[in-house]
Amino acid sequence: MWFNHQKLIFFVLTVVLCNCGEVKPESLTVGEKKCDHCSMSIVDMRFHTQVITYKGKRYHFDAIECADQFINQKQIKPKHIYVSNYLQSNEFLPKETAIIIQTNKIRSPMGGGLAAFKSHDDAIPFQN
Repeated sequence: MWFNHQKLIFFVLTVVLCNCGEVKPESLTVGEKKCDHCSMSIVDMRFHTQVITYKGKRYHFDAIECADQFINQKQIKPKHIYVSNYLQSNEFLPKETAIIIQTNKIRSPMGGGLAAFKSHDDAIPFQN
C-alpha cells in the first residue's frame, strides 16, 4: 500500500515539475488564430506578436501595434511579450531585446509600419 502511494506522489511531482518550465511562444500556422485585439486573421507571420500574462493567459496579435493597444486598453500586466523576427518569421524575440523600427518601407497588417529585428544591422536596410 505504501509503495502505491509513493508511486502516485512521484507521478504527480513529475507532471507538476514538467509543466513548470520556461514559457515559450507558440508556433502558429497561417490563419489558425485571429488577433485578440482587432479580430483579423493572423496571416503575415512576420508581424505575429504574443503576450503572456503572469497567470499564463496567452494572447495572439497580427501586429505589434495591436498588442501595444490591447495592453494599454485592457491594462494587463504582461509577463512576456514575444515578437516575430521580420527576417525569419519562425523566430520569436523577446520584445525587450528586439530592435523595433517604424518605417514606411514596411507595410504591417495594421498600417503602423512596425517591425522587429534581431540586430541593428538587420534593421538598417529598412530604415527611412
